[in-house]
Amino acid sequence: VPVAAAAEHIHVEDIRQSLEFISLLQAASLDNTGLDEETLQRLRNPPCTPITIESPDVRLSLRLFLANKSSQEAYSQTRDAILLRYPENPILSHYEAKNKVAELSGISTIADDMCINACIGFTGPFAEFDTCPECDAPRYDPIVLQSTGKKVPQQTFHTIPIGPTIQALWRSLDGAKEMNNRRENTTTIFEELQKTQGAIDSYDDYTYGEEYLRAVADGRINEHDTVLMFSADRAQLYRSKQSDCWIFIWVILDLPPNSRYKKKRVVPAAVIPVGPGKIKVFDSFSFPSFRHLAALQNDGLTVWDASTDTKFISHPFLALVTADSPAMAHLDGLVGHQGAQGCRYFCGTQGRRKLGGNHYYPALLKPRNYDVAGCDHDDINPFMVPFASAEEYERKLAYVQASPNETQYKIRHRTTGISRPCLISGLSAKHRFQIPLGFAGDFMHLFSLNVPDLLFDLWRGTMDCDRTDSRITWDWAVLQGNVWLTHGKVVADTRPYLPGSFDRPPRNPAEKINSGYKAKEFSTYLYVVGPGVFYGVLPEKYWRNFCRLVSAVRLLHRQHISSAQLLHADKSMGTFVIEFERLYYQRRADRLHFCRPCLHLLPHTPGEVQRHGPGVCYAQWTMERTIGNLGEEIKSASKPYANLSQRAVLRAQSNALISMVPGFDISNPEKLPRAAVGIGGGFVLLRARDKNPRPLESAAMTAAIHLHFGTALPYFDVIRWARLRLPNGQIARSAWKELRKPLEQGRMARNIKKRIGAIEETFALISRYSEPNKKLYDDSHKTLIACRRNSDCFEVIHAKKILSVVGMIPLTNY
Repeated sequence: VPVAAAAEHIHVEDIRQSLEFISLLQAASLDNTGLDEETLQRLRNPPCTPITIESPDVRLSLRLFLANKSSQEAYSQTRDAILLRYPENPILSHYEAKNKVAELSGISTIADDMCINACIGFTGPFAEFDTCPECDAPRYDPIVLQSTGKKVPQQTFHTIPIGPTIQALWRSLDGAKEMNNRRENTTTIFEELQKTQGAIDSYDDYTYGEEYLRAVADGRINEHDTVLMFSADRAQLYRSKQSDCWIFIWVILDLPPNSRYKKKRVVPAAVIPVGPGKIKVFDSFSFPSFRHLAALQNDGLTVWDASTDTKFISHPFLALVTADSPAMAHLDGLVGHQGAQGCRYFCGTQGRRKLGGNHYYPALLKPRNYDVAGCDHDDINPFMVPFASAEEYERKLAYVQASPNETQYKIRHRTTGISRPCLISGLSAKHRFQIPLGFAGDFMHLFSLNVPDLLFDLWRGTMDCDRTDSRITWDWAVLQGNVWLTHGKVVADTRPYLPGSFDRPPRNPAEKINSGYKAKEFSTYLYVVGPGVFYGVLPEKYWRNFCRLVSAVRLLHRQHISSAQLLHADKSMGTFVIEFERLYYQRRADRLHFCRPCLHLLPHTPGEVQRHGPGVCYAQWTMERTIGNLGEEIKSASKPYANLSQRAVLRAQSNALISMVPGFDISNPEKLPRAAVGIGGGFVLLRARDKNPRPLESAAMTAAIHLHFGTALPYFDVIRWARLRLPNGQIARSAWKELRKPLEQGRMARNIKKRIGAIEETFALISRYSEPNKKLYDDSHKTLIACRRNSDCFEVIHAKKILSVVGMIPLTNY
């Protein structure tokens, strides 16, 4: 596409500017990406041997550096203690160890100047500017420039290129084995598709998504190419003051799912300090990351495979781009969620606005007595909303770009949902998904923040109420006064019954919902315990509607989703949205604001699984965790942005070194804890443990053992174990130790191991619950499983029959 020539005929400055960035991206090569000569040489001719560190003192220094998470004070104190005992051993200083890690990793940064007010980065078409085109702030420190003549930038940002990390992952046997996961998985999938005539039985990863499979079938993704996901998000470093920054990361999708999202595998791409300012030209900050990627795609990246001792050329493929809705508008060039066509999936659905208003709401049902020009279309069937089309996008983009003036541009971007061409279109079409098909959804913010905000604004009666409406008629607004306080305590009281593997339990929402309530808390509150704690609190019709949502969300959050489950989720989600509009919005124009953008996105989510695989594979949880663990490492309160950027660079370098030298990885999940016993299949018995055999505690237990083994044993002593680690990483606990703690101090998760005479077998003696209450189960769309505990009904099962640890919470209002 002759983008540079097309830019000359553009009459809208924002579009012309975007096309200039795209043109430079298309012309990218490794020679013009700003990398030093040594890094360029390694990218083109990587070392073809594993890293060997002969000096034991250097090995010790590097292990200390990595073990102390690069903390200068902790490293120096440990080094001084070692030198005090072994003065003849020349342990590297912190500065020397840091430089050694950078040298061995092969990772250096690309430094670019930026506006002191964070308007732009001086990259791409702005590279030669001396002042910011947005605010006229000088690029260089005017005092230093006037006094010495030196051009010292007032602010810089650093980009960490992805190429060296890809090379590092292949430079060890362990890393190469993990990087082969995608290729092996893809081969298996295509073999399965041949057997099923192209039908997909289940979606287990992004490799099962239609877009990926199509790219492989078309030859756009080859066996040696590296598949990437790019993610961006805005973060606030301190809650009490303006301290915004943007963080970019890469996720390497060739790695297996149980590895790619870990801290040691996620690759920081850039940290952009913003502070109290605001980015005006986002492309100028993402440009260095994508220019380097474009150069690797155009020139090819030479990689040495340690597992085969061969070299190959990789053309990294950008599969997915993820962000929350506000950030995605910077990346995809669409109008954002407040536009007339504000769907991030580019489905073309027209929003509706109130008479005299300028805010659009994606209501499916047409309001009664409604006649607003451009918004009075008929009801929309949620099951008929179209998927995004690359052809339709190109047609509408051309229409917007052809705008003869600013007035026409505003009309056209409102009617198309496109504000400008996106920077990613400058990447080779052979090495990315078609625009806009690679812009993935964000299940984290949608389900764990946006939807909860909508529901609680309604249920608490805090939603804006127009003058023609009345909160008195809101029979759903029940979470107020004593009801809200009582409900909040019930939610907080679920904590002891939720296993530790459920992560953060929800706090009392009546006290904490406006005080930094976490996405994970909302997720557990609504979709785990919600059907139980809202039963008898919400009026039945609203409770049943909510349970329908929970039914779909639980399925969509599975890592393995069968085709039948996906169809059920699709039906449940579409039905929920229509029911929601009928119950709450009720075709009233003065309640159009009840239909927030998140409501429109819900029927799209099953289709996203079909296109890109399970939503957990590309949700923003990875980005949010990266923001958190990088922020935890900030050591300088006076220069937090510079320190955060430095930590990101050190993270990338340390991770690359660990990839090349797996022995430096101190987090060894394969190592068993002291006195633990593996019983096969990923099951591990963990202490505490009885020192001596002991009799069973009750006749009912003895009867259960006899029934299981079908024989009378001459003697019947047992040895109890406190914990059992399951293959999924959960820890099941036995009542023996768990009941010794006060209820409020524990998180229930029970299991037991016993030994019977001369017969040694690992088994669990369990107390069964009754069958679920059928009415509650059916009324809740199979989301509320309410059982009675039979404390004297024991059964013996083999320990390896345990699938997972679950929470059983008292249902106090039934």
